[in-house]
Amino acid sequence: MRTTRLAASAVTALALIAGLSGCSKDKEDHSAHASSTTAAPTTTATTSAAKLTGSSAAPLPPPSPTHPPAPAPAPLTDVDCGPVTGGNGATAHVIAFASDAGRPGCTEAINVVSDYLDVPRTGDAAAVDGWTCEPQPDTAVPHICFNGGLTIGLRGDAAPASPPPPAPTPVRTVDPTKPPVTTTSSVPPAPSPDVEDVNCGPVTDAGGATRHVIAIGNTAGRPGCTEAINVATAYVTTIAPSDSVVVQGWQCNAQPDTTTPSVCSKDGLVIALRAN
Repeated sequence: MRTTRLAASAVTALALIAGLSGCSKDKEDHSAHASSTTAAPTTTATTSAAKLTGSSAAPLPPPSPTHPPAPAPAPLTDVDCGPVTGGNGATAHVIAFASDAGRPGCTEAINVVSDYLDVPRTGDAAAVDGWTCEPQPDTAVPHICFNGGLTIGLRGDAAPASPPPPAPTPVRTVDPTKPPVTTTSSVPPAPSPDVEDVNCGPVTDAGGATRHVIAIGNTAGRPGCTEAINVATAYVTTIAPSDSVVVQGWQCNAQPDTTTPSVCSKDGLVIALRAN
């Protein structure tokens, strides 16, 4: 009986010891798991810190300061592009003027001014290579060219040559005894003091009547007989609706004169048609 009790006590004691061992193991496992879980962030933080600082413990440099604004560009100024010679033989300096619109380049300025000076000009504004060039009342810069707000000036006496004067109109003297004379004088020659009338011959009018063609001499000269006959023939053979008609540039008309009933006139010259 006593032996049985001892055996039961021993079994109970073994079971108790086993239970306590299991609990202890569970606690140890839980503690190890908790320790492992808690340690992981510490390792990560340490790695991150190493990445930021590198192998040295020196601190990172401070941020770069703000860059100051770039300085404003220098304002444009006038540029002397060099001298040129005008068509008048004088020289001037080509100035590229600066303005709010900018400043012409020297190459273009020289080309425009050269084309302007190489051609004789009358003094009026002239279109040159897309620019407008003209004289101005400024003794320092007497000529300028401008285009879209840009300006080129000529500082000096260079200027385009003046165009030659127009050729004088030839003056024809009328003398039936001599061939026509052409002169380049702008003053007409003085007419002969006495120019006689010349009877160039008869013509027949549309009615069959005869007229005598007279080249009248006066201070303007005297028509040639060939021209007088041609004009008179065309006039008297033309039936016109009025007494006045223009024939080959001559104004022919009837007049109340029984001796010379018709005359033709042009530039002061007179052809008379006398009745037979």
